[in-house]
Amino acid sequence: MEPSVDVVELISNLLDTGKYKEALSVPNEQKHKDSFKDNCWDLISVIVGKLQDDTIIVKPSLHGACEQLLALIVEASTPEEALLELIEQVEVAKNDAQFGVILVPLQQLLKKLSVKRGRSLEWCLNSISTYIENIPIPEHHLEDKERLLMDCDTNIRRIAKVYSMLPPFYRPFIKELEQSHSNMKAKQIINAFLVSLLAIRNGHKYILPLTTVPVNKSQRIIRHYCKNPPQHESKLPTPVVNEQEEHQYEENVKNHILQCALEYVPKTGWSVESLSAGAEAAGYPGITHGLFPNGGGDLVHYFNVKCNESLVEQMKNWPKEDLKEHKVPTKFIENAIITRLSMIEPYKSTWPKAMAIQALPNNVPNCLATLLSLVDDICYHSGDRSVDFNWYIRRVGLAGIYKATELFYLTDKSANHNATRSFVSSRIRDAQLIQTALNLNPVSAAPQTLTAAFVTAKNILGINTLK
Repeated sequence: MEPSVDVVELISNLLDTGKYKEALSVPNEQKHKDSFKDNCWDLISVIVGKLQDDTIIVKPSLHGACEQLLALIVEASTPEEALLELIEQVEVAKNDAQFGVILVPLQQLLKKLSVKRGRSLEWCLNSISTYIENIPIPEHHLEDKERLLMDCDTNIRRIAKVYSMLPPFYRPFIKELEQSHSNMKAKQIINAFLVSLLAIRNGHKYILPLTTVPVNKSQRIIRHYCKNPPQHESKLPTPVVNEQEEHQYEENVKNHILQCALEYVPKTGWSVESLSAGAEAAGYPGITHGLFPNGGGDLVHYFNVKCNESLVEQMKNWPKEDLKEHKVPTKFIENAIITRLSMIEPYKSTWPKAMAIQALPNNVPNCLATLLSLVDDICYHSGDRSVDFNWYIRRVGLAGIYKATELFYLTDKSANHNATRSFVSSRIRDAQLIQTALNLNPVSAAPQTLTAAFVTAKNILGINTLK
């Protein structure tokens, strides 16, 4: 006679060791079927307890295995017992991932108990409301447009995300209520629950400003479901609340404001005033400029980054015929520099101020980062694949050429900036002569020349004047 196996411990160990297929096969094995059915109550709490908010990101296979095991439990268990355990798990859920994964089997069990659903549905909905109300709500005391800033609060966004999981959960029951033979008690319970969803706890309940809080529609949160509910059945969304997502959301808001602010630069310059106007144009109050501690420096940095990205996309499509030969692709580099400088044209009158802002101590790191990124991209797309000492020389030299040309460009009044193009060509020829000298005697010449190149680049950037 085979010794009895603790199915709960067996499945738990298999999940912990990453043996997800083996864990999913346990309920189908003849020797474990009865034990699996008898221990569904305990299995629910063990499986739900494996999930954290970031599980779906760092261990998607574990998250999927837990979902499938809960589905198997729904099929094998006594509905009444499993339902009571799932309701308890909603009340004690430690994170939104656990809350979200419970909703699917909970819905399936309620569908099974169509005759005795009234009281069970009430318990379920009360537990869901309790979970939502236990999420802390900060008191910002914001009014008018400032209420838009509520969307930046982590807990507000968390509540909104939890709300987005609910419509797919209760939609089947609402459809049933439309039928003539629907249970009046269940109808009253659902109606009361839907009304309660319009309020959030904050000492006393108050109406959530659904029409004023801007949200990211791609996250399918409050406004998406309350205003435009989808017409088809959809899988319950699984929440993922993690630092990476929060950071990305904040970056999206900032980038939207910065993009809008660029429209005001020709009038108000690279300033807090432009940021404030950009925030209002993006649908946020003017005080949102406080998201940018470096003020105009952050706006200049954003502009440089976007221009560099645009140049890279263009260079990818440029002809590469002259890059196949073993020579300096002068024309390619010249075109790259001129193309990048032409992006400054709409802001040319304000660009001297932008250069001064970049030279401020707190903005120098961003300035150097975008400059080095620019020259590295130009070198790479012009065919430079070197990994030796010349890699540094070429990039430092190109950085110096670009900054010198940038200064010349601001004073160029020639047609089509022909004078700037001639200036670039001359500087590239000079760089070629230096490179030739280095190739003749790289050991003795390279260190001294590189040091001189760095000093020249620092002078052009204004770094040597910073203390």
